[in-house]
Amino acid sequence: MNISGVLVHARPERAAGIEQKLVNIPGVEVHAISPEGRMVLTIEAEHAGHMADTLVACQNIAGVLSAAMIYHHDEELDEDEMVSIDIDQSGLEHKAGDDWNVQEASK
Repeated sequence: MNISGVLVHARPERAAGIEQKLVNIPGVEVHAISPEGRMVLTIEAEHAGHMADTLVACQNIAGVLSAAMIYHHDEELDEDEMVSIDIDQSGLEHKAGDDWNVQEASK
């Protein structure tokens, strides 16, 4: 499980609408909003690739000026939890959450 703290700066006049769009994104929770349009939120995701995708989704909302990850925590899986294995086009195995997911998504 990945948990990140994110600071979003939005246009103040659009903050209420942006908050509604943010909370509709799976894994996003808004904790505070300032009158200047600054928002504190957390993102929870299964692995780093989903975390990056969710952060980009927050940045892409109309009226969001910036979204910056300010804290990240990654918990290791317990031995009894399943780990999915993906095979990329080169034939190499990658566990869910490997950095290759983020790199491939950014190409």
